[in-house]
Amino acid sequence: MLNKFNPRNYLFFKVFSWFWLTILFTLTVLFVFSQLTESNVDSHKLHGPKLINLKRLANGLERAQHKKPDKTLEQLASHPRIARHRLLYFTQIDSNLAFFNQQNTQQPDVSLLAFTQQLEPQIITTDKYRALGPVKVSYQQQTFLMYEIEPWRTPPLGLRIILMPAWLKTLVVIGATLLLSLLFSRTLIKPINKIKRATTQLANGQLDTRIEMNRKSGDELTMLANDFNVMAQRLESLVTSQKRLMADVSHELRSPLTRLQMATGLAQLKQSSEQESYLSRIEKEANNLDQMISDVLKLSRLEANNQYIQKDLQPLQSILQQVLKDAEFESEQQHKQLKVTGSTSKQLELDAALIASAFENILRNAIRYAKTTISCDIKDYDKAVIVTISDDGEGVEASELPMLLEPFYRISQSRERNSGGTGLGLAITKHAVEIHKGTITLENQHNSGLKVTITLNHD
Repeated sequence: MLNKFNPRNYLFFKVFSWFWLTILFTLTVLFVFSQLTESNVDSHKLHGPKLINLKRLANGLERAQHKKPDKTLEQLASHPRIARHRLLYFTQIDSNLAFFNQQNTQQPDVSLLAFTQQLEPQIITTDKYRALGPVKVSYQQQTFLMYEIEPWRTPPLGLRIILMPAWLKTLVVIGATLLLSLLFSRTLIKPINKIKRATTQLANGQLDTRIEMNRKSGDELTMLANDFNVMAQRLESLVTSQKRLMADVSHELRSPLTRLQMATGLAQLKQSSEQESYLSRIEKEANNLDQMISDVLKLSRLEANNQYIQKDLQPLQSILQQVLKDAEFESEQQHKQLKVTGSTSKQLELDAALIASAFENILRNAIRYAKTTISCDIKDYDKAVIVTISDDGEGVEASELPMLLEPFYRISQSRERNSGGTGLGLAITKHAVEIHKGTITLENQHNSGLKVTITLNHD
């Protein structure tokens, strides 16, 4: 069944509607302001047929003085042949003499025309009338300025807007369009920002992220948000299934592995000299497999937040001292040197075993890949303790740094038999640090090896 066509479901129609709404709103505001402002005058140069017609009238009045020398200009201009069709206003520059050619007409306020006396003929527009002029008329050795007045019977709707000061019109247009543009952009950008935040959260591993949208709108952004929710739900389902499978398989492997270890132990009681090396090898690989399964189960519980965490307020320095002591012993066995600088006096809410395991994993990696020296720097700040562990090894390609914290990831150089490791240590470390509301970052040193920084915050 096809969905009923609804223009509101398309961004094009929303943009189109907001565009015309902005225009109508701007015109409305301009009209309202025009009613609140005082009358103003607009003028521009007069040309074309109206100017020619006005000059012909002035020439006709000048010629009439020779035929009727006893008539004044006011009398000639008041002749019904002229006064019936035109309202004329005459004035003199250096005199207070001024008159209209229609005596019984309600006289408009012509004081607004004073500024045009020294100008070329203009079209002067006010809210009451429109005036054309001035045109000079020489009559009986006097010079008059003649204007043709056209009163507004019904003033045009936009006339007061035209007469508004330019600065006010500009201010109203900018203000109105800015206001509606802000409202429209907020309406449009708000769902985009929701999608952006949700995408960032999903990329950071928050698979339960969902976007709440107004389903009534039904536009393209709402459809995109719905598609995002479907994608996020499927990703969460797939990753959860993968983690559950890994945990279940690891758990099921514990039983046959335990039986294998018991059988190996019994076989060693009856071993011959020829079998000793084989049984020792089997025992070693079984122990490696047992450690790997333990790490997988631990990582699965950390990722699912099922790991039992017991946090107590305790000094971080005491935990670091024991880990560093073991690391110093291990580095000496490999003829490498561990340098420790700084200390901390802070007491933090910690799970001692879990945080010790995190530092131990990093130190063992540093010892394994260092050439001669491993450095551990402890800095104590007001709101955090920062522990930096670095080595002088070959380092890691910059593109591979983010992947080192992912389960089972190992760089190509470490995929050798003698390098050891399963690629789970740093992943466990990452989750252990995050459980303690800390952060872990990896970066290469200049002309040196890898540097790992752990920041543990405290109140």
